[in-house]
Amino acid sequence: MSAEINMVLEQTWKQFFFSVLLCISLWTLYSMNFLLQTVTDHERNPIVPVTPNNPLSNPIIIQQDTSGFPVSVILNETNYTLWSQLMEMRIGARNKVGYLTRATSKPILNDPNYDTWITENHKVKSWLIESMSPHLTQRFIRLVTAREIWEAVLRTFYDGSDETWLFELNQKSFSTTQNGRSLSIYYNELLAIFQEIDHRNTPQAESVEGIVQLHTAMMRLRVHIFLSGLDPEYDQIRGEILRKELKLDLEAAYACVRRESQQRQVMGVSRLVSEIQPW
Repeated sequence: MSAEINMVLEQTWKQFFFSVLLCISLWTLYSMNFLLQTVTDHERNPIVPVTPNNPLSNPIIIQQDTSGFPVSVILNETNYTLWSQLMEMRIGARNKVGYLTRATSKPILNDPNYDTWITENHKVKSWLIESMSPHLTQRFIRLVTAREIWEAVLRTFYDGSDETWLFELNQKSFSTTQNGRSLSIYYNELLAIFQEIDHRNTPQAESVEGIVQLHTAMMRLRVHIFLSGLDPEYDQIRGEILRKELKLDLEAAYACVRRESQQRQVMGVSRLVSEIQPW
């Protein structure tokens, strides 16, 4: 009986020994393979020491911009102001506005950053050209740098005085009326005209007090323009706003009229429900 037990123990020990030996062999093979892979990677991509005389110690990194450049407004003969503001904002959001100004100047030919500058300039140039109508594209595409295109478009559509354009904007603000449209559409259209006027206008007052007075007078004028363009159904709320001792600015006046409009809608729905509801 003891001989059989000894035989079983001997077989178990042999199996255990061979299992341990197999594990050690597999681990050795894995370690050798990992070491061989590390050496191969080092040969393919050697580590370059950072030294003052090593040109690779300050590598030039081009940030890949894979996001699409949105072009919602195409430049034509009449929308330069809106187009330029959108383009400057979107190009600036990509940290490339220096290519439109003189902030990011062209490096010399032997400069390590020369190729990077050429690549980035082409990128900004393509954004400008692709946002133009076809006949304008033909006019500006031959210019070499994005800054040259930006300045050429500026000279083409902006004369520096804006007096004629300001006159047209003011005239448009006086002639714009609600004319049966929704209150929000009318207000947003008028607000866009006022913002365009502010963008082109330069304050003439010299003192802070003069600027404040000019701003107050302008705000009152714009409230009057907004109220005068409302449909006749708002005559009552128009009179209430004008009779207030504390004069409202444009946003506050719009809020008052908007509340009146919402109340009219609620009362209209309630009246309609009461008319069709059986008693």
